[in-house]
Amino acid sequence: MHYAIPISLLVLTILAFFGLGRGNYASFGVAQTILRVLAALPLVVSAIFLHFLRAQVTASIIPPAFPARAFFVILTGMFELAGAIGLFVPRLRRPAALWIAVMMVAVFPANIYAAGKVVDGLQFPGVAVRTAMQIAYIVLVLLAGYGIPRLGSRR
Repeated sequence: MHYAIPISLLVLTILAFFGLGRGNYASFGVAQTILRVLAALPLVVSAIFLHFLRAQVTASIIPPAFPARAFFVILTGMFELAGAIGLFVPRLRRPAALWIAVMMVAVFPANIYAAGKVVDGLQFPGVAVRTAMQIAYIVLVLLAGYGIPRLGSRR
């Protein structure tokens, strides 16, 4: 049950973003480009340093119920890099932002499993803090890819 509430909050964050915009989003120029960099940077750093160079350590935070944990670590690292690159390709920007947000939900069980633990000298935050961080990141990624939702209006 401790997985259901935070994961539901993440899904609701995505649905709320798209519900507010209803397909109508406003770009916000240079600030949005800076936001893309801020959204892409942690993905690139995570992919390289955690998913590729420290794959076994990263695999240790995936719940044991999941098979082939090392495979999932490499796969999600590749998805992180693809998403980061996609944020800068105009035709791929929106799909990349959506799939990064979905991936943030999909990988969240690992964050819950690792909550409060020390892994390789790093103290993982508790579930509530990590959920808030993940919500903020999902909103950041969606803003970077789509722009600001125009509340309830549709052109």
